[in-house]
This record gives sequence, structure tokens and C-alpha cells, in this order.
Amino acid sequence: MTSSTHLASARQVDTSRFTSVTTLEAWQRALDERGLRATGSPEHQEYVADLVSRLTALGIETWTEAVPIRRWVPTAWSLALTRADSDTDSETPIPVVSYVSYSGATSWSGVTAPLSVEPRAGHIGVVQIPLVSMLASDLDSLDWDAPDQPVRPDGWNTEIPYERVWLSQDLMRTALDEHAAAGAAGLVLVVDTPADLIQNAYLLYDAVPRGIPALFVGREAGRRLAEAHAAGATARLTLEAHTEDGETHNVVGLIPGASDELIVLHSHTDGPNGLEDNGPEAILAMADYLKALGPDELPRGVLILLSTGHFAIEEAWGVEAFLARHAADLVPRIAAALSLEHLGALPRAEDYPADFDLPDHEFGCCFATPHRAIIDAVRGAMERAAVTDALVLRPYVPDQTGNSPDGTSWPGDGCPFWHTAGLPAANFITGPGYTFNVEPTIDRIDIDALRRQAIAFTEAVLELAHTPQAVLQAGVR
Repeated sequence: MTSSTHLASARQVDTSRFTSVTTLEAWQRALDERGLRATGSPEHQEYVADLVSRLTALGIETWTEAVPIRRWVPTAWSLALTRADSDTDSETPIPVVSYVSYSGATSWSGVTAPLSVEPRAGHIGVVQIPLVSMLASDLDSLDWDAPDQPVRPDGWNTEIPYERVWLSQDLMRTALDEHAAAGAAGLVLVVDTPADLIQNAYLLYDAVPRGIPALFVGREAGRRLAEAHAAGATARLTLEAHTEDGETHNVVGLIPGASDELIVLHSHTDGPNGLEDNGPEAILAMADYLKALGPDELPRGVLILLSTGHFAIEEAWGVEAFLARHAADLVPRIAAALSLEHLGALPRAEDYPADFDLPDHEFGCCFATPHRAIIDAVRGAMERAAVTDALVLRPYVPDQTGNSPDGTSWPGDGCPFWHTAGLPAANFITGPGYTFNVEPTIDRIDIDALRRQAIAFTEAVLELAHTPQAVLQAGVR
């Protein structure tokens, strides 16, 4: 299907009736002010309650569904160099970027041990974590319609090296597992980037308990640790934390359509800043517009799922809980699902080489299942929004659940709609270098671009709501 066909077939949004840039900016500022919304934390619970209130105010039937959680809560952390023959008064503090969430815990006095660059029992490991590098063009071959050239915004250079700290998370997991298995007393992960670019970052967010207290430091602190190791110094690592049982909640809303079938509009509610994730804010604007249409203009209803658990007990935990809870009622009614994350993201100069011109917006793409109607609907939306590449990628991550229809998944919170439920689905996502930093992001989000994306994806929802079931289920030829 061509781009012109998309424009002709999509149900156009009346942009004069869509939430304004001014309102979206106010929502984004309020989200930024919440700071870290760690899964199940008071800050996260307050945001969930706020979303319920706002959806209800739109006249949308809304409810929450509890998901049990065992939270890991850090309270203090530090790192210092010392000497085996000295007392703590002579310690030299080492700047710490952040803790490794769910990694482990020490007493208030910490653990003091020799440094080691190899996994060794009773030692504090020091592991260098390089930034994994790729090119934006490396993903072109994953596009469902490769080798056709995807539509790109003016000025986008596909040969720009794409280095993002989150691409190195598998290296971090491996280091944690190896040092925990060896009986190490603690671990320091040295990320090969200036500390100020990842300060307070909530990295390694799978929240799998590791059983070893671990901290992140930046490049310069890593050099100091390497020198200290060569000189035979010891270190004291402190990470006070405790665990507690509680509940976290999915938010579910229902906009009725002319039939019992549903299109899911999904994002997650936990995250470290106002970009990760602002999907719920865009979905509120989309829901406001869709609710005003009424069933006569919605052949299928729209189910809004704002899930928890993106930052706890493995990725997409909240979506998995929803699918399991509703396997016999709501899930059989779902015709397709659309997940949205990290909208309107602007590039950060430090993430790009100095000799390259910055793109207007951060690189983004959609992952999509092998269904032609889904691929065409989201590609058309990205073309109309004209913010990121119109890349629509195949799932390429090996699925570990054993449930995926083709053995694959993708790195985004919407992946269980495919690898668990086998539904036609797509997931828009971006990943700038500041994605997981606990810091304000209002100046790194183009609100007008966010609005264009929300409008275009609303049209994609309407297109999918009108698409016959047989067409939605048709595979890629």
C-alpha cells in the first residue's frame, strides 16, 4: 500500500478539536515534576491515581487492576577507596552515578574488600562497560518492506553512529551474573561515558534480583578505580536497601464502539522522567478525541491500557498480568494493539559525534507484527507526523517465553501482545541517551511534534477500527 493510499484511507482527525500544544505542554511539565516513578513507589501510585481521575473526567469507564509486587527500595549508597592498613577517616570518596536497581544490599557500614577486574570471591569487582555502537542504517534491513528506502525526515543522516547506554545492558547483566556466581562482595560497573550524561540514571531496569550490591560510575571514576586496583588499594561499597511487599496497578479504560471488538491503545506508567514515559499523556489526548466520536464512528471500541511493571520484575510485567487476567474475556475481543512510548524526543548533542549535524528529532521507529494492515497503518502515521523515520521493523529479539507465534519479540513494552497473545500489534519507541536519567526533560521534548504524532496515531487507530477482521489478520506477502 502506498503513502497516498494511506492518506486516502485513513480517517482524518479534525485537528481543531484535538488537545492543544499549550495543554500538552502543561501536562508534560506536570509529569516532569513527578520525577522517578519507580514501579509501585508512592510517586508512581500518585500518577496512576491521577490518570484514573483524568480518564474518568473524560467520561470514560475506567478501573484499576492490582498486581502484587516485591519492591526493592534503596536508601543510601556510596563508594570510597581505602587502604588495608588505614581507617575510614582516610577514605577517598569516588563519585557514583547511581545504584544498580534490585542488585543487592549491604549494612550501613558497607563491604570493604580488594578490587578485582575479574570475578573473585570476597572482592569488589570493577567491570568496564563499553557503549555498544551501531548505525541508524543498520536497522534498514529489518524494515518489513526492505530493500525499499524508508521515508526519512529532511537532513537525517543514516551514517551517524548510534551509541546509547541502554544498548549495553546485556553486558551489564552478564557482569552481574558472573560476579554474583563467583561470590564477589560487590560490583562497580564503569560506563564508558562522562558521568554527567548518565547522572542518576535508572539503568538496567529489568529489576531482576541479582544478589550482589552494585553501583554505576562514569568514565573518569573508572580511571581512578583502575589506578587504585593497580596500586593494590581496597574499596568500601555501601548500598543500603530493603524489600517490601505491596501492590502496583494497571489502569484500564473502555471507549465503546459499534461492536464488541476492540483496538488496544497502550503505554506504561512507570519511568524515571517525563519522556520515559509520556505515552499516557498522548493517549489521554487521543482518548479525549476518540470518546467524542461516539460508537457510530467507531466500528470497534478502544481499550486503553496504561500498564505498570515496565520497571519491575522483567520487561512488560504489567501487560503480561493484563493478558493473563483477561485471557477468557477481553483478550479474545482484541483485534489489534498499538503501544506508544517516548514521543516528541529531541536529540542531545552529546549523543552524536561533533562533526555530524544533529537531526531535528531523535531517531525512532515502530516494531510491528507480520500483518500488512498493521504495518501500513503505522507507517502511514509516521509519514504524516513527519517527526522520525517511517521505519516499521520486524520483531528480532528471540522470545524467551516459548509462546511467540514465530519465536520473536522486540524491545518495547507492547511486545507481549505478540509474543504472549499472538495479536496483530505495533509499538512506536525512541531511545535517546537521556531516556533513563532521573532529570527534567521538558526542554528535550518537542511538544508540537508530540501532538503531530498523537494525531497521526489517532488516525491509525481509526484506520484499524474500520479494517475488516480478515484484512487485519492477513499476513505479509
